[in-house]
Amino acid sequence: MFDDHPLVPPRATSLFLQGATLALFAISTVILLIVDAGAVSTPAFLVGATLIFAASAMLVLPGFDSPRYRPWMFAMPFLDLAGVAVLRFADGGAATSALLLLLALPAAWIGLTRKRAALLLFAPATLSVGTADVIRLQQGVLDEQGADAALMSAIVSPLVLVVAACIAYAIASVLSGRQDELGAEQRRRADATRDIERTRRLLDTVLDQLDVGVIVFSPAGEPILMNRVLRESPDLSADGRDPWRSFGEVRAFEMDRVTPIAAEESSFQRVLRGDTLRDRLVWVGPPAGRQSALSVSGGPVHTESGEHLANVLVINDVTAYLQALESKDVFIGTVSHELRTPLTTMRGFLDILLERREEFGEEVAGYLEVMERSVQRQQLLVRDLLTVAGSRRAPIALDRQPVDLVRVVQEAVGAVRAEAERKGVQLACEPPGHPVAASVDAHRVSQVVENLLTNAIRYTPAGGTIDVALIEEGDSAIVRVRDTGIGISDEDQERLFEQFFRAPEARSAAIRGIGLGLAIVQAIVEAHGGEVLVESQLGQGTTVTVRLPRG
Repeated sequence: MFDDHPLVPPRATSLFLQGATLALFAISTVILLIVDAGAVSTPAFLVGATLIFAASAMLVLPGFDSPRYRPWMFAMPFLDLAGVAVLRFADGGAATSALLLLLALPAAWIGLTRKRAALLLFAPATLSVGTADVIRLQQGVLDEQGADAALMSAIVSPLVLVVAACIAYAIASVLSGRQDELGAEQRRRADATRDIERTRRLLDTVLDQLDVGVIVFSPAGEPILMNRVLRESPDLSADGRDPWRSFGEVRAFEMDRVTPIAAEESSFQRVLRGDTLRDRLVWVGPPAGRQSALSVSGGPVHTESGEHLANVLVINDVTAYLQALESKDVFIGTVSHELRTPLTTMRGFLDILLERREEFGEEVAGYLEVMERSVQRQQLLVRDLLTVAGSRRAPIALDRQPVDLVRVVQEAVGAVRAEAERKGVQLACEPPGHPVAASVDAHRVSQVVENLLTNAIRYTPAGGTIDVALIEEGDSAIVRVRDTGIGISDEDQERLFEQFFRAPEARSAAIRGIGLGLAIVQAIVEAHGGEVLVESQLGQGTTVTVRLPRG
């Protein structure tokens, strides 16, 4: 069997090794002409030289350009071997003994081809180089010292040639194995490069089809990728400008549209620092001109081992969406203001009538109480609508005053206790035994607690319990409302703070409400610099925790 992918191609092996053999033979012949001209003129030397020249003449054959070794090519090293064996008969072999060294090159030729059959044929063939010595020993023409030298040459020379061929074979096999490994590695890298290129093209195509802007940049802030929406944006590429440079020069403003965002607080710099953004709303464009609202999300990208690969920003133009929300807020605000005046008037007249309830019968007094509760509910609804309409355009305005949160919580509990009793829900409050001072808007905090308690009452079946706790924790005050109600699914918990969102369980159970309570709670708490946490399991109740800074 012949290797389809030899370590060294036939032309290179033949040119280097046979060329070196021919050159060394020529030099040796010149030296012999000087020291023993008679040996060169013998028929044995002429025949041996002819065989070596014949082997060298094979270099001109075009077949050696083949990438694979062919059986006939091995005639070259075997001709060299035969030529040197014949040369040894010239002049008694004494002057030509050094020519045995030339056969190291044909032996290497055989080994480098990594052909076992050639190596097995070469081993017995090496015995021919000792034929002249064996014949002289049999003829007894040598003295004792010469006989010893001839015997050593007849034995050692073939052995050395076989060992040289085997060593060349082993080295070639090791190098060939390494070559195969390198080739396999190159193929793997080539395949990986093609896969990466296909993935990159697919990613570019997908990103270019998105209607949102995507920017990818290195951990050092160097640009990597920008999709078509941003590359072709008139605001970034007008007049042939570089969109990357234009993006870095964009000025962003807070939600009030006039307060500039500091450079170090820009979305780009925050993500570069390792922050994660989710739906950060900013305005871009001059305050006195056309402005656009952008929702920015992004963060760092890491490998499984934690290596920081890149940073990503996703930018969505939500101008039309916010304009629609503002129009809705204006409408809600206008309608709420129009409703608040007649409701206030109705509430005033109902208070007067209820003060004179002894003048009416029990039936009429009952009607008046029902009307009062309905008006109160409508006034609370109007209050919530006005709060929602105002909180989207700007943070809720607060009137911070030093207050005792124990009193605020107790008053809120008292305001809803009657509703809890009518529902058959047990309401328990566990305030500390001492005042809890805080600088907050007492009216707004009371609204937070009332909204939480109202939700808990609505979603807790009769016979359930609601526990209210006020806890001091360092510089913060914690209000915790825990109920044994119907609970909230994990999917719905992600949307709890959306305005007008109501869980399917609430709609199917016909529970009153329009989905504003928790949105208002979150707006008020965040205006105070606090946070709201919700823990719930469907069918096992809900716990809402409000953390407020006391300072």
